[in-house]
Amino acid sequence: MRPLIRSFPVRLSKIVIGCCVIVFLTVFSIIYFSDYNFRLEAELLTDYEEQVCHQPKLDINNTEVLRFLKNVPPLECDDEKDWVEIEGSTVRITAEAKKKYGNIICQFTDVVRSSDFGTFLGHTTKTHTESELEESDFFRANCESESGKKWENRMAGIRLDADIMGRVGWEYLPSESLKLNVLIMGFDSLSRMTFMRKLPKSYQKLQSLDAIVLEGYNILGDGTPQALIPLLTGKTELELPDTRKRMGSRASHVNVYPFVWNDFRKFGYVTAFMEDCPNAGIFTYRLKGFHTQPTDHYMRTWYIDAVDTFNEHKPYCMGSKPRHDVMLDYARHIFTVYKSKPKFIFGFHGELSHDSYNLIGVADNDLVNWLNWFENNGHLNDTILVLMSDHGHRFTGIRSTQQGKLEERLPFFSFTFPSWFKNKYPEAYNNFKENSHRLTTPFDVHKTLKSILNFDGAGVGTLDERAISLFKKIPKQRSCGDAEIEPHWCACLMWQNLDINSKQVRRAAAEFVNFLNAYVSEYSNACHRLELVDIFEAARLLPNKRVLSFKGSSDADGHIPDLTSKIRLSDEVIQVKVSTSPGGSIFEFSTIYYLNNDRFVFQIPDVSRTNAYGNTSLCVENNQQDLRKFCYCKNQRK
Repeated sequence: MRPLIRSFPVRLSKIVIGCCVIVFLTVFSIIYFSDYNFRLEAELLTDYEEQVCHQPKLDINNTEVLRFLKNVPPLECDDEKDWVEIEGSTVRITAEAKKKYGNIICQFTDVVRSSDFGTFLGHTTKTHTESELEESDFFRANCESESGKKWENRMAGIRLDADIMGRVGWEYLPSESLKLNVLIMGFDSLSRMTFMRKLPKSYQKLQSLDAIVLEGYNILGDGTPQALIPLLTGKTELELPDTRKRMGSRASHVNVYPFVWNDFRKFGYVTAFMEDCPNAGIFTYRLKGFHTQPTDHYMRTWYIDAVDTFNEHKPYCMGSKPRHDVMLDYARHIFTVYKSKPKFIFGFHGELSHDSYNLIGVADNDLVNWLNWFENNGHLNDTILVLMSDHGHRFTGIRSTQQGKLEERLPFFSFTFPSWFKNKYPEAYNNFKENSHRLTTPFDVHKTLKSILNFDGAGVGTLDERAISLFKKIPKQRSCGDAEIEPHWCACLMWQNLDINSKQVRRAAAEFVNFLNAYVSEYSNACHRLELVDIFEAARLLPNKRVLSFKGSSDADGHIPDLTSKIRLSDEVIQVKVSTSPGGSIFEFSTIYYLNNDRFVFQIPDVSRTNAYGNTSLCVENNQQDLRKFCYCKNQRK
């Protein structure tokens, strides 16, 4: 019996130990997983705090997008080379032309600006050899060989302006200036992905130059002016004096804007503004344009004079030269003529890329050659080079895809610094690289340009600043609200798809069409009343529950969040894509829906027209440009 009695305590002890282990594991599990949940919450919140705006992962090989890609053959300009060549301010008859045709006499007639919408002819110089540009950058060349063969063209170089050469230069710049040239070259309607797809050699060249590409650069509004006005002035159009043509004498010319190039000119910089497409200029299509020439050198004058002759040349060519090269050469000439002077150049080219997704590819080799020229001639040693775009494509088929919508909001934007910059200003350079993954806007670029003249160090920006220099670290907590990006344009928002047949969506679409009809009602005698045809897609801005429920930190170190706040959702942003008749217009709009009083609020800036309207709005073309996207004229011209 004793063994039996002796074994009982052993069994009992095993049972007790087993129970203790179970209890211990249970308690440990509760404590551990509870702590794990707290740690997980803290980690997620920390991640959220570190980067509020997560940039979308865009696929360069997205199948929805790739079906729109086409290979475009190279431009075929005249086989015979131009008889006249330009190097800076020197215009000469080429040796090749003389060898081929013998003695040649050329007349070079100056083309002078009278306004943003007109030119007049100035002095004519005759020569057998060469001449210097003196009164204008632009001239008409009319040449004749001894055999009677003729050649003519409209050409552009850079006159050597004695007044500009007499200005103080680098030595006059403030001591806090970075003492760098600024060369900005922009292209219309190129998303970051489009630039990489259609200009792969140029992108590879930029990579070899250690260019910093802003992957989180987000547009602020619809179209080119809403992208470039904030970039060049630091203000939105609505924050500036009214310059709209249709306001007549009540509106100012755009000279009233505080353009950043004026700041550079005050300190002796040579300034230049280059833009093509004179019939649809950034500041002249809907706005009144410049009363006086805005910069020292202004290329619009050449385009105004030359545009009527474009049809006399092969497509996108001027003689043997591609038209985009004329603009690229203009920047080269400025660096040749004013090599010893500080320079600020802003160029914007739209002819190839505005209406076509694929055509910009013909400029790839030329853009690489342009970059090579600046590098080989040492100009990148004292220049900040910016290659950029205003927005992605707005009208092509890509825009109707999910990724296309995001690409529209994320244009290409890059900065290339001299190789010595990273060593002299390591903190500012590293901030710039970090900021390439942060949410950035045209406001920030403007502040960066200003800081080139007045560099106030690196450091950290704050969330209450709409504009933060990219030399300063942009907070990871920055949201679209902080950067004053409307939800309609914010690429880092999370949208939740909605049923297009839901009562809320159908009501939003119907009220939107009523809103458009009310907007054009003053011109109802000219414009058709629109009717809702179809709803293609709808989405709701998905609120971040952590933002709504985060009250503060529940520990002294700020690691564990207190998610006990009971903030109720009072409104939501809804985005809907619809079509209307007549005309088959396709609109994408955002509206705020107020839950408390069951009300939708619409605003014109939150409306995008996503298909081209062509000539369907000619009845309001001249006096009501703001209505072009919404008016389908009753009298359609054939």
